[in-house]
Amino acid sequence: MHGPNRLEEFAFSCGRCLNKEMDFDFFKDISKAHLLVAGEVGIDEYLWGDCRRISPEAPVPVVEVESQSYKLGLSANVAQNLVSLGAKTTLLSVKGADSDGVKLEGMLKEAGISRAVFVEDETRPTLRKVRVLAQKQHVVRVDYEKSHPLDLSLTKSFVERICDLLPEVDGVIVQDYGKGIWTSDTMTFVQHAKAHKKPIFVDPSRMSPLSLYRGVTLLTPNIVEAETLCGVPSGKARLVGKDDQALLAMATKILEGADSEHSIVTCGEWGMVSISRQERKLNRIPTFAREVFDVTGAGDTVIAVLSLMYVLGSSLSKCMQVANAAAGIVVGRIGASCVSPQELKEELHRLADLGLLTQ
Repeated sequence: MHGPNRLEEFAFSCGRCLNKEMDFDFFKDISKAHLLVAGEVGIDEYLWGDCRRISPEAPVPVVEVESQSYKLGLSANVAQNLVSLGAKTTLLSVKGADSDGVKLEGMLKEAGISRAVFVEDETRPTLRKVRVLAQKQHVVRVDYEKSHPLDLSLTKSFVERICDLLPEVDGVIVQDYGKGIWTSDTMTFVQHAKAHKKPIFVDPSRMSPLSLYRGVTLLTPNIVEAETLCGVPSGKARLVGKDDQALLAMATKILEGADSEHSIVTCGEWGMVSISRQERKLNRIPTFAREVFDVTGAGDTVIAVLSLMYVLGSSLSKCMQVANAAAGIVVGRIGASCVSPQELKEELHRLADLGLLTQ
């Protein structure tokens, strides 16, 4: 739990001069922004039940299913965050030629994501994750997926779809979950995007080399992903999150490895940090969460809001502050969720009244 006193102390320790004035006029322009979200998408299925006995067939619990629910997962959650805020959103992904693919399209329409473009791959199933929960405890997860790269014809089709959409969007969000969509071949669209002066925002996979994202606008790994991308021994995240020098070294390595304009590392309870190509000074934004119940989907909210603010012309610092405010709302809920414009506006006014936002 992080109260106002903790936030104020942390913000002042970062050398910032806090004030109560911040321009919130960007809300009226959100509906004019159009972002393309590209990457893996799937169905999150939940089986809720009770467990009263162990199976006689093997030493495993028997879960008696009482209810079943479905949610959109992966890139679709980023798209939902944008739609919830009122931005125009196009989703581009890959799905299988199966019944789950049909179900996925229906779920996207129900969620208000009316513009979804798919490349169909008969060699893989539509991605589906089945989670079995008993007394709200996670018992097991079953994944229906194949993570091999797209073949040459599908790669060509995927890149062509992105390039066709570039003229009508303000920016591209690349969601890389390491499932085979993003390769050196599919990332060739970056040069076309740069030619059209369209910014590219990347939520990277720790399984991909930084060179894969060469030339993008910014990357937003969390601190654990950043450790792996930078070759830092795992398990140091809590120590590194407090260490500006260590974070500066990691953010710099990400910036240079991807030849990006900006590098942002999200650090959980320690907020987020950034450096830029033109200014190698570390900028730290403290976390704004009051209580943390579930961090699921927080990264999706961060990149959605960051990207939206960026294409609306906000400074990187303001982008980070608004994204952190949005993430502070969603981690106070159970499960992945989205933020409405009214909720975000109220939270920003609250933080401004506490003197926790800067221009």
